[in-house]
Amino acid sequence: LSSAVRRSLGRSECEARCKLATAYRLTHYFGWDALIYGHITLRIPGCEEHLLINPFGQLYSEITASSLVKIDLEGNVIDKGTSDFSFQRTGYVIHSSIHAARPDLSALMHIHTREGMSVSSSIDKLQPVCQDSVFIEPVSYHNFHGIVVSKREKLALARDFVAPSKCLMLRNHGLLTGGETLEEAFWLMYYFHSVCQVYIDAGYTSREVPRDKIISDDVIESSLKAVQVNLQSASVGRMDFEALARRLDYAGLDTGYPYRV
Repeated sequence: LSSAVRRSLGRSECEARCKLATAYRLTHYFGWDALIYGHITLRIPGCEEHLLINPFGQLYSEITASSLVKIDLEGNVIDKGTSDFSFQRTGYVIHSSIHAARPDLSALMHIHTREGMSVSSSIDKLQPVCQDSVFIEPVSYHNFHGIVVSKREKLALARDFVAPSKCLMLRNHGLLTGGETLEEAFWLMYYFHSVCQVYIDAGYTSREVPRDKIISDDVIESSLKAVQVNLQSASVGRMDFEALARRLDYAGLDTGYPYRV
Protein backbone atom coordinates (compact mmCIF):
# COMPACT_ATOMS: atom_id res chain seq x y z
CA LEU A 1 0.00 0.00 0.00
CA SER A 2 1.31 3.44 -0.91
CA SER A 3 1.68 6.20 1.68
CA ALA A 4 -1.26 8.08 0.15
CA VAL A 5 -3.51 5.01 0.32
CA ARG A 6 -2.46 4.35 3.90
CA ARG A 7 -3.40 7.88 4.89
CA SER A 8 -6.80 7.69 3.17
CA LEU A 9 -7.77 4.28 4.55
CA GLY A 10 -6.48 4.63 8.07
CA ARG A 11 -4.28 2.31 10.09
CA SER A 12 -6.93 -0.29 11.04
CA GLU A 13 -8.09 -0.95 7.49
CA CYS A 14 -4.54 -0.96 6.13
CA GLU A 15 -3.51 -3.58 8.67
CA ALA A 16 -6.62 -5.63 7.91
CA ARG A 17 -5.88 -5.49 4.17
CA CYS A 18 -2.26 -6.58 4.64
CA LYS A 19 -3.30 -9.44 6.92
CA LEU A 20 -5.98 -10.69 4.54
CA ALA A 21 -3.74 -10.48 1.48
CA THR A 22 -1.16 -12.47 3.46
CA ALA A 23 -3.80 -15.11 4.25
CA TYR A 24 -4.65 -15.49 0.56
CA ARG A 25 -0.98 -15.86 -0.34
CA LEU A 26 -0.50 -18.45 2.42
CA THR A 27 -3.55 -20.38 1.24
CA HIS A 28 -1.88 -20.61 -2.16
CA TYR A 29 1.41 -21.58 -0.51
CA PHE A 30 -0.28 -24.56 1.20
CA GLY A 31 -2.02 -25.57 -2.02
CA TRP A 32 -5.51 -24.99 -0.63
CA ASP A 33 -6.69 -22.67 -3.40
CA ALA A 34 -8.90 -23.74 -6.30
CA LEU A 35 -8.27 -21.54 -9.34
CA ILE A 36 -10.04 -18.19 -8.68
CA TYR A 37 -12.74 -19.67 -6.41
CA GLY A 38 -13.28 -19.67 -2.65
CA HIS A 39 -13.17 -16.83 -0.18
CA ILE A 40 -11.57 -15.53 2.96
CA THR A 41 -13.41 -12.55 4.44
CA LEU A 42 -12.45 -10.17 7.23
CA ARG A 43 -14.37 -7.50 9.10
CA ILE A 44 -12.69 -4.11 9.25
CA PRO A 45 -11.92 -3.22 12.89
CA GLY A 46 -14.04 -0.32 14.07
CA CYS A 47 -16.44 -0.77 11.16
CA GLU A 48 -17.65 -4.34 11.60
CA GLU A 49 -20.47 -3.98 9.04
CA HIS A 50 -17.83 -3.65 6.33
CA LEU A 51 -15.90 -6.64 5.03
CA LEU A 52 -12.89 -7.25 2.83
CA ILE A 53 -13.11 -9.99 0.17
CA ASN A 54 -11.11 -11.16 -2.82
CA PRO A 55 -11.74 -9.76 -6.30
CA PHE A 56 -13.33 -12.53 -8.37
CA GLY A 57 -10.94 -13.15 -11.22
CA GLN A 58 -7.60 -12.97 -9.44
CA LEU A 59 -5.69 -16.06 -8.38
CA TYR A 60 -4.86 -16.19 -4.70
CA SER A 61 -1.21 -15.71 -5.62
CA GLU A 62 -2.10 -12.40 -7.31
CA ILE A 63 -4.17 -10.82 -4.54
CA THR A 64 -2.70 -7.74 -2.90
CA ALA A 65 -3.79 -5.53 -0.03
CA SER A 66 -4.92 -2.83 -2.44
CA SER A 67 -6.87 -5.15 -4.78
CA LEU A 68 -9.20 -6.42 -2.03
CA VAL A 69 -12.83 -5.33 -2.39
CA LYS A 70 -14.62 -3.63 0.51
CA ILE A 71 -18.33 -4.46 0.80
CA ASP A 72 -21.08 -4.29 3.39
CA LEU A 73 -23.12 -7.20 4.75
CA GLU A 74 -25.72 -6.69 2.04
CA GLY A 75 -23.11 -7.07 -0.67
CA ASN A 76 -22.93 -3.41 -1.68
CA VAL A 77 -19.49 -2.38 -2.92
CA ILE A 78 -17.92 0.35 -0.80
CA ASP A 79 -14.47 0.28 -2.41
CA LYS A 80 -13.75 -1.85 -5.49
CA GLY A 81 -10.01 -1.87 -4.92
CA THR A 82 -7.36 -1.49 -7.58
CA SER A 83 -8.26 -4.45 -9.80
CA ASP A 84 -10.74 -4.52 -12.69
CA PHE A 85 -12.75 -7.27 -10.99
CA SER A 86 -15.71 -7.20 -8.62
CA PHE A 87 -16.48 -9.99 -6.14
CA GLN A 88 -18.34 -13.26 -6.62
CA ARG A 89 -21.86 -12.66 -5.33
CA THR A 90 -23.01 -16.29 -5.37
CA GLY A 91 -19.99 -17.42 -3.41
CA TYR A 92 -20.37 -14.57 -0.96
CA VAL A 93 -23.83 -15.78 0.15
CA ILE A 94 -22.30 -18.31 2.54
CA HIS A 95 -20.06 -15.69 4.10
CA SER A 96 -22.76 -13.03 4.39
CA SER A 97 -25.10 -15.51 6.08
CA ILE A 98 -22.55 -16.46 8.71
CA HIS A 99 -21.14 -12.97 9.25
CA ALA A 100 -24.67 -11.68 9.92
CA ALA A 101 -25.49 -14.55 12.30
CA ARG A 102 -22.11 -14.72 14.07
CA PRO A 103 -20.91 -11.27 15.15
CA ASP A 104 -18.34 -13.07 17.33
CA LEU A 105 -16.44 -14.12 14.20
CA SER A 106 -14.37 -11.42 12.53
CA ALA A 107 -12.93 -13.70 9.86
CA LEU A 108 -14.24 -16.59 7.77
CA MET A 109 -12.16 -18.94 5.63
CA HIS A 110 -13.64 -21.40 3.14
CA ILE A 111 -11.67 -23.85 0.98
CA HIS A 112 -12.45 -26.59 -1.54
CA THR A 113 -9.49 -28.96 -1.30
CA ARG A 114 -9.71 -32.56 -2.48
CA GLU A 115 -9.06 -33.73 1.08
CA GLY A 116 -11.85 -31.60 2.52
CA MET A 117 -14.30 -32.55 -0.21
CA SER A 118 -13.40 -36.23 0.04
CA VAL A 119 -13.97 -36.42 3.78
CA SER A 120 -17.08 -34.24 3.74
CA SER A 121 -18.54 -36.50 1.03
CA SER A 122 -17.82 -39.82 2.73
CA ILE A 123 -18.41 -39.58 6.47
CA ASP A 124 -21.27 -38.61 8.72
CA LYS A 125 -19.21 -37.11 11.52
CA LEU A 126 -15.55 -36.62 12.32
CA GLN A 127 -14.33 -38.73 15.21
CA PRO A 128 -11.39 -37.50 17.33
CA VAL A 129 -8.62 -39.75 16.04
CA CYS A 130 -5.50 -37.64 16.53
CA GLN A 131 -4.18 -34.77 18.60
CA ASP A 132 -5.10 -32.24 15.92
CA SER A 133 -8.75 -33.18 16.48
CA VAL A 134 -8.59 -31.51 19.88
CA PHE A 135 -7.99 -28.07 18.41
CA ILE A 136 -11.05 -28.04 16.13
CA GLU A 137 -13.78 -29.30 18.45
CA PRO A 138 -16.71 -28.77 18.41
CA VAL A 139 -17.24 -29.24 14.66
CA SER A 140 -20.58 -28.34 13.04
CA TYR A 141 -22.11 -29.85 9.89
CA HIS A 142 -24.29 -28.56 7.07
CA ASN A 143 -25.92 -30.69 4.37
CA PHE A 144 -25.42 -29.87 0.70
CA HIS A 145 -28.49 -28.56 -1.13
CA GLY A 146 -26.77 -27.12 -4.17
CA ILE A 147 -25.24 -23.68 -4.61
CA VAL A 148 -26.32 -21.44 -1.73
CA VAL A 149 -28.59 -18.75 -3.17
CA SER A 150 -31.96 -18.99 -1.40
CA LYS A 151 -33.02 -17.28 1.81
CA ARG A 152 -34.02 -20.67 3.22
CA GLU A 153 -30.52 -22.01 2.71
CA LYS A 154 -29.00 -18.93 4.33
CA LEU A 155 -31.18 -19.47 7.39
CA ALA A 156 -30.19 -23.15 7.48
CA LEU A 157 -26.51 -22.18 7.43
CA ALA A 158 -26.99 -19.81 10.34
CA ARG A 159 -28.89 -22.51 12.24
CA ASP A 160 -26.25 -25.18 11.67
CA PHE A 161 -23.21 -23.07 12.62
CA VAL A 162 -23.71 -21.66 16.09
CA ALA A 163 -21.32 -20.74 18.91
CA PRO A 164 -19.09 -22.07 20.32
CA SER A 165 -18.30 -24.00 17.12
CA LYS A 166 -15.74 -22.36 14.83
CA CYS A 167 -15.33 -25.22 12.33
CA LEU A 168 -18.03 -26.12 9.83
CA MET A 169 -17.96 -29.13 7.53
CA LEU A 170 -20.03 -28.38 4.45
CA ARG A 171 -20.99 -31.87 3.34
CA ASN A 172 -20.08 -32.72 -0.28
CA HIS A 173 -18.56 -29.26 -0.51
CA GLY A 174 -15.59 -28.36 1.67
CA LEU A 175 -14.37 -26.83 4.91
CA LEU A 176 -15.08 -23.51 6.61
CA THR A 177 -13.59 -21.95 9.73
CA GLY A 178 -14.32 -18.76 11.61
CA GLY A 179 -12.19 -16.87 14.08
CA GLU A 180 -12.30 -13.91 16.39
CA THR A 181 -9.21 -12.94 14.42
CA LEU A 182 -7.98 -13.83 10.95
CA GLU A 183 -5.03 -15.61 12.51
CA GLU A 184 -7.36 -17.85 14.50
CA ALA A 185 -9.46 -18.74 11.43
CA PHE A 186 -6.30 -19.70 9.52
CA TRP A 187 -4.90 -21.69 12.47
CA LEU A 188 -8.15 -23.62 12.77
CA MET A 189 -8.18 -24.36 9.04
CA TYR A 190 -4.67 -25.75 9.24
CA TYR A 191 -5.76 -28.30 11.83
CA PHE A 192 -9.19 -28.94 10.27
CA HIS A 193 -7.51 -29.80 6.98
CA SER A 194 -4.87 -31.85 8.79
CA VAL A 195 -7.54 -34.01 10.43
CA CYS A 196 -9.08 -34.64 7.00
CA GLN A 197 -5.68 -35.72 5.70
CA VAL A 198 -5.30 -38.12 8.64
CA TYR A 199 -8.74 -39.58 7.90
CA ILE A 200 -7.72 -40.28 4.31
CA ASP A 201 -4.28 -41.64 5.23
CA ALA A 202 -5.80 -43.98 7.84
CA GLY A 203 -8.47 -45.19 5.45
CA TYR A 204 -11.35 -43.88 7.54
CA THR A 205 -13.23 -42.52 4.54
CA SER A 206 -14.04 -46.10 3.48
CA ARG A 207 -14.43 -47.81 6.86
CA GLU A 208 -15.57 -46.92 10.36
CA VAL A 209 -13.03 -45.74 12.89
CA PRO A 210 -12.28 -48.59 15.32
CA ARG A 211 -13.69 -47.75 18.73
CA ASP A 212 -10.32 -48.24 20.41
CA LYS A 213 -8.82 -45.59 18.11
CA ILE A 214 -11.30 -42.86 19.12
CA ILE A 215 -9.96 -40.41 21.71
CA SER A 216 -12.23 -40.44 24.76
CA ASP A 217 -14.45 -37.52 25.75
CA ASP A 218 -12.51 -37.15 29.01
CA VAL A 219 -9.21 -36.79 27.18
CA ILE A 220 -10.75 -34.34 24.72
CA GLU A 221 -12.21 -32.22 27.52
CA SER A 222 -8.99 -32.11 29.55
CA SER A 223 -6.97 -31.33 26.43
CA LEU A 224 -9.36 -28.52 25.45
CA LYS A 225 -8.99 -26.98 28.90
CA ALA A 226 -5.21 -27.10 28.56
CA VAL A 227 -5.40 -25.46 25.13
CA GLN A 228 -7.76 -22.74 26.39
CA VAL A 229 -5.47 -21.92 29.31
CA ASN A 230 -2.45 -21.51 27.06
CA LEU A 231 -4.17 -19.79 24.15
CA GLN A 232 -6.33 -16.74 24.72
CA SER A 233 -8.76 -16.04 21.87
CA ALA A 234 -7.02 -12.82 20.88
CA SER A 235 -3.73 -14.63 20.34
CA VAL A 236 -4.82 -18.02 18.98
CA GLY A 237 -2.73 -18.76 15.92
CA ARG A 238 -0.99 -15.39 15.93
CA MET A 239 2.55 -16.64 16.44
CA ASP A 240 2.06 -19.35 13.81
CA PHE A 241 0.61 -16.89 11.29
CA GLU A 242 3.35 -14.35 11.86
CA ALA A 243 6.00 -17.02 11.37
CA LEU A 244 4.38 -17.96 8.05
CA ALA A 245 4.15 -14.30 7.05
CA ARG A 246 7.89 -13.97 7.67
CA ARG A 247 8.42 -16.90 5.32
CA LEU A 248 6.64 -14.95 2.57
CA ASP A 249 8.64 -11.83 3.37
CA TYR A 250 11.90 -13.80 3.21
CA ALA A 251 10.81 -14.91 -0.27
CA GLY A 252 10.54 -11.24 -1.26
CA LEU A 253 6.74 -10.87 -1.30
CA ASP A 254 6.70 -7.87 1.11
CA THR A 255 3.41 -8.72 2.85
CA GLY A 256 3.25 -5.58 4.97
CA TYR A 257 2.02 -7.79 7.79
CA PRO A 258 1.91 -5.83 11.09
CA TYR A 259 4.12 -8.03 13.24
CA ARG A 260 3.44 -7.97 16.98
CA VAL A 261 5.52 -10.85 18.34
